[in-house]
Amino acid sequence: MIVMKFGGTSVADADRVRRVAELVAERRDRRPVVVVSALSGVTDRLLEAASLARAGRREALDPVFSDLARRHRWALAGSIDDSGRKHDLALEIDARLDDLRQLLRAIRVLGETTARALDTVLAFGELMSSRILAAALADRDVEACWLDPREVLATDRRFGAAEPDLERTAELATSRLAPMAARGAVAVLGGFVGATPDGITTTLGRGGSDTSAAVLGAVLGAEEIQIWTDVDGLMTADPRIVAAARPLDRVSFAEAAELAYYGAKVLHPASIEPAVRRGIPVRVLNTLRPASPGTLVLREVAAGAPAVASVASRSGLLAVRVSSPRLRVDPTFLLDVATTCARCGATPDVTASSEIGALVALRNDEAGRAAAVALAQHGPTEVREAMAV
Repeated sequence: MIVMKFGGTSVADADRVRRVAELVAERRDRRPVVVVSALSGVTDRLLEAASLARAGRREALDPVFSDLARRHRWALAGSIDDSGRKHDLALEIDARLDDLRQLLRAIRVLGETTARALDTVLAFGELMSSRILAAALADRDVEACWLDPREVLATDRRFGAAEPDLERTAELATSRLAPMAARGAVAVLGGFVGATPDGITTTLGRGGSDTSAAVLGAVLGAEEIQIWTDVDGLMTADPRIVAAARPLDRVSFAEAAELAYYGAKVLHPASIEPAVRRGIPVRVLNTLRPASPGTLVLREVAAGAPAVASVASRSGLLAVRVSSPRLRVDPTFLLDVATTCARCGATPDVTASSEIGALVALRNDEAGRAAAVALAQHGPTEVREAMAV
């Protein structure tokens, strides 16, 4: 069994939905379980819709909602040929859009959005895209079954950043997904979405579709988890900056996590953790160039691999140098610096110490700026902006 996860750019429009359906159909012999993100840009539009509804801006909300409806209707109309199947799914999509309209209206009337309500809004993207893909597979004579991810992926109640319950998810996946794969049917689920023990909708946070795929792959004991995106894999550098960047054949889980932390957008850092735990390989592949071998992410890379896997960078940082009043650094001074950053909610990207002080690189956000101010209590500070690591 393999798990195939397709990101938003892979299902950006009807043509790409058709292409994804073909890719899945070509791999039926590997018993795929398919996880799909919302159509490209839809999650951002749903966030915008919720924000406009909360602000009571009905005139601005209506065109955003109309755009969401249009994109899903076009994706449906262009990816499915069978008129009966197209008609049935169009009615289902319209019903889900009506649910979304009612929820946004409730937010507008109340003038507030709870984290729980926002999760319900954001779940619409994956729930609709996965239905469309399942129908597109059936249109190609693939036995495909749409599954509501809330019936499979169990989570806690941390709305907006829910943590999967691996034990409960294993029970649900074994009873719902495994029999489908065993008989050759393709299960299609939306990523990013789960449910609490009492069935309330949750989301796993941005990038959570990767997490969904990794969790399902882990609990099902998949042979491989495939992350299909719009690049050939993890690169030796950011190709937008370094023209000679090339795909990496393989990297370790630790290297992939570091690259994700420092800005590589191919893999979400949390997504690989369940795979690491089970030692399941993750392969990053390009939907637009499926013949490319992609990058294989493994627990460990064999001896002889290059000492440097890739060069990653993050810009827009503050570099804060704190000098010790006594012109010497002891463990207490460094602990105080770290504690102050933590109290402000800032995690340094780099910490370096010298004989007379310490330097921390912080993100230039509210927490980082607060930490830069608070660090002055430990000694003279020098703050430099527009830095990078």
